[in-house]
Amino acid sequence: MEIIKEGPSASRPLILDGKNYSYWKSRMIFFIKTLDGKAWRALIGGYEPPMVTVNGVSVPKPEIDWTDAEEQASVGNARAINAIFNGVNLNMFKLINSCTTAKEA
Repeated sequence: MEIIKEGPSASRPLILDGKNYSYWKSRMIFFIKTLDGKAWRALIGGYEPPMVTVNGVSVPKPEIDWTDAEEQASVGNARAINAIFNGVNLNMFKLINSCTTAKEA
């Protein structure tokens, strides 16, 4: 199945095909910035899931116990990584599909 490589869109990012990186990067920066500030902060600052210490061991905090700020940071990361996943072709996606943070992708 061929991915449609369309021109500029406010709702869908440009597809990175391996030949247009500098153009794609500048377009993707502003695409992610327009999603919201949390998505952009997740990309430039990274995202670490909330952790708690149980018996001296750091473990992921259950999502049900997340604060609003922790939830919003997670949503920002999800939006940014979704934009990146949707902005690459299938070959590039295969390289990054196991990434869990936008900065990692």
